Amino acid sequence: MNARVPRYHRIAETLREKIRDGELRAGARLDNQRQLAKSFGVTLMTLRQALAVLEREDLIVRRHGLGTFVAAPSIDYDILQLRRFAGDLLALGEQVATRVLGTRFVVPDRRVALALAAPEGARVFVLERLRLVDGHPMSLQRSYLPRQLGEEIARADLETTPLGDALEFKLGIVIARAHETVSAVRLGRREARELGCSAGVAAFESERISSDAGGRPVVFDRVFIPGDRFRITRELHYPLEGATS
Repeated sequence: MNARVPRYHRIAETLREKIRDGELRAGARLDNQRQLAKSFGVTLMTLRQALAVLEREDLIVRRHGLGTFVAAPSIDYDILQLRRFAGDLLALGEQVATRVLGTRFVVPDRRVALALAAPEGARVFVLERLRLVDGHPMSLQRSYLPRQLGEEIARADLETTPLGDALEFKLGIVIARAHETVSAVRLGRREARELGCSAGVAAFESERISSDAGGRPVVFDRVFIPGDRFRITRELHYPLEGATS
């Protein structure tokens, strides 16, 4: 390498190549800083400069008390488009797998009951799924449906069939519109365990009410995504000065 290139840039490039070549996979923990500095023959300050470069590029993430990890790929999510999280990942060329964690009938909390217009005390169907990219957990999704729809959907192979497809081709229900709210939260113990994170880590929680063409609520989705795996984007257009409406 060019001797004029700072040492920390060369170290960052070496680690960057290992990440991109798959030698260091998403979720892998790097050696501690003293070990890394020793292996590269540099001071801790130089090593930390290299790590700062990779952190700015979203290639690694530092977790207090746990160490430094290779960052999972993030969803670049356009909140103005009606799309599925798995579809966003597939569009990025990622290998996406779905693991069904369970299905059951439950008495919903107030937000779910209100979203689905469920009578007081009525049970609803809940489908819990984990989305994985290259085997690494990306998002935890709980989908709630009215009981009568859930009884039909429960018979579908939800490991391989997207819920939207099952609704459309099995029941003739097409999702036409949705209302979504994205909030910043801290993961509870169970959500953190499924996502391979520490409890209390910062995350996004999406709540989406999906309706059919007639405005009938069909699905209430609650999705948890660790903060380092999700970005919200918008395409903005500013009016030209002097333009008329």
